[in-house]
Amino acid sequence: MTLELYCDESRQDLLVEKGSISPNNLFCCIGGIMVEAASRQAVKARINQLKEKHGIHSEIKWTTVSPSRLAFYLDLVDLFFDTPELSFRTVVIDASKVKNNVFNGDDQELGYYKFYYQLLYHWLNVANSYRVYTDQKTNRDKKRLKELRRIVNVSFMTSDPIESIQAIDSSESVILQMQNILMGAVGYKYNYRGTGKSSAKESVVRKIEERLNRQICPTTSSERKFNIFEINLREAR
Repeated sequence: MTLELYCDESRQDLLVEKGSISPNNLFCCIGGIMVEAASRQAVKARINQLKEKHGIHSEIKWTTVSPSRLAFYLDLVDLFFDTPELSFRTVVIDASKVKNNVFNGDDQELGYYKFYYQLLYHWLNVANSYRVYTDQKTNRDKKRLKELRRIVNVSFMTSDPIESIQAIDSSESVILQMQNILMGAVGYKYNYRGTGKSSAKESVVRKIEERLNRQICPTTSSERKFNIFEINLREAR
């Protein structure tokens, strides 16, 4: 089976700007939505139909979650959970524990893509093949995505599950935009723990938790629909 992954990150600036870390701005996320390639067009059509129903004509972003658009975003959450072809996974990172100077030769970009490796390697199944799409990001090293594909594939030894990794513009992918909402909600829950000032964003968080029948929190590796991996970074001595 061929599957597609649409991946993005949230609050990634925390991995670079340590001065911006605060009690409510501590956790960043790297996540993705997986969809069967054969189902992609149908899923896109459902999202676009939902946008049309609610009169949404702009890009879907976590930053645009507001009371005036809340009904749309709650329906979008339902659409995700009601669509068996979709699954979500995110790696949650405590930015205060990231030690690029110790473990990555002070290469912040390398550290970032090591987290991407954690997202992908523990999600893929060698029985399938994958096409990975990431939101566009300016890399100092232009070969980062090619190298990420190589390293993940080498790790599986017996096969090369990732066919390709390609950067795309999020404005052109409603599936990537849906992923941004789910990942934004996870990051919001981790950073605010129910004390966020946006009532609309708190409502989206609660909607996801209602559909999960549990709080947004770390899951077991076997969780398929909504997987959260809170990475445990060892402290540098």
